[in-house]
Amino acid sequence: MIGVACALLAGLSACSSPKVVRVAAPLMEMSSPYQAHKDWQLQVDAFNYSDSEGLYFGRDGDAVYFGVPSGTITKALIQPQGSWTDQVVWQKKLSEAVVSGPSFYNNTLIVGTAKGHLMALSQSDGSIVWQTPMSSEVLSRAVIEDGMIFVRTVDGKLYSVNAETGEVNWVVEHPLPNLSLRGIAPVTYDDGTLYVGWESGKVEALDALTGEQRWQVAVVIPRGRTDLERMVDIQAALIMRGGRLFVLGYHGKLVALNPDNGNLYWAKEISGFRDFLIDPQALYVVDDDDIVYAIDYVNGTPLWKQEGFKYRQLADPIFYGEHQLLLADDLGYIHWVDKLDGTAVARVKLGSDYGTSERIVRVDAVGERIFVQDTDGFNTAYTIQPSDWYRFNRPQDPLGIMTQATEPKHTKDTP
Repeated sequence: MIGVACALLAGLSACSSPKVVRVAAPLMEMSSPYQAHKDWQLQVDAFNYSDSEGLYFGRDGDAVYFGVPSGTITKALIQPQGSWTDQVVWQKKLSEAVVSGPSFYNNTLIVGTAKGHLMALSQSDGSIVWQTPMSSEVLSRAVIEDGMIFVRTVDGKLYSVNAETGEVNWVVEHPLPNLSLRGIAPVTYDDGTLYVGWESGKVEALDALTGEQRWQVAVVIPRGRTDLERMVDIQAALIMRGGRLFVLGYHGKLVALNPDNGNLYWAKEISGFRDFLIDPQALYVVDDDDIVYAIDYVNGTPLWKQEGFKYRQLADPIFYGEHQLLLADDLGYIHWVDKLDGTAVARVKLGSDYGTSERIVRVDAVGERIFVQDTDGFNTAYTIQPSDWYRFNRPQDPLGIMTQATEPKHTKDTP
């Protein structure tokens, strides 16, 4: 397997010849109804974006957990404390680079390392409870169900591990193409079955207890003359909803499958690699040109398309409240989009005290607080508040923007 296609999607079009330069879409000037108040900020170690695909924020009660590829895992209190020593509950430096996690199981954190170890750490102090050697980098976020941990490694293997002891239950292997994207989608578990999207463009259903195959189907067929043209990696996590399995492939399609046998319900010519979202109203997906779509997940009918973020290298979308999507781009902006019609309703520029980060890795939201990790090593908690503009223009409803879209003001283009 060749790990990264050029520099992990930072310039997909720049990998081929002749060279194609993708210019990020300019943003329309906006009087944003939101502003971000920095609650606290912790700097750990800077890292390369390509090493961050498996990293996630973990939240448990009053604490948030995060790791960086240097091997440092941090537990911090969610509420601001005023000083580093009060904010940080503990910080653990592992001897290996951390490339995935953390995931929670009982009182432990599950992380994967670049040297091929799956580790369980104590939530109370970060000490190692157990560690199990894998065959290679543990790049996928651990999925834990019924006392079993399911993780994937960079060499095409899927492991089932006992969550209490770290003992390996079973291993299955899938052949890899010559070229694939850096990072691995986690498995999807549903009622005793694992669903796996492989780098070959195939989706497989496995018995979670034994690893035995139930069915396999090719969602995307490789086409083209070069390995880059034929790359059909399924990088986005599969989603089960309403008795259907949804799959997004790179250089491929967005499809809805019957989870019992893999038969196709519908397919759309949308190529992407970012995790997508689904709610009772629609399925929301970002394609590999950073165009955002809302799709009726029952029949695949497009509901709206937002092209205002084209080539801005968006991170995985997340939900913000009941009515909005939150999107982070490569230039340090956070955007809010109305789920009803795709309208951009708010925008905030984020940055550290020592300069503005230009690569946001991960964003998480709980209520009106968001957590942001960037490649400079800053991990920051913000509270989203009504902006001064909004307070002045909408004094009768200062908190209404937290739950419903606000019509923005557009006047001119800005870079």
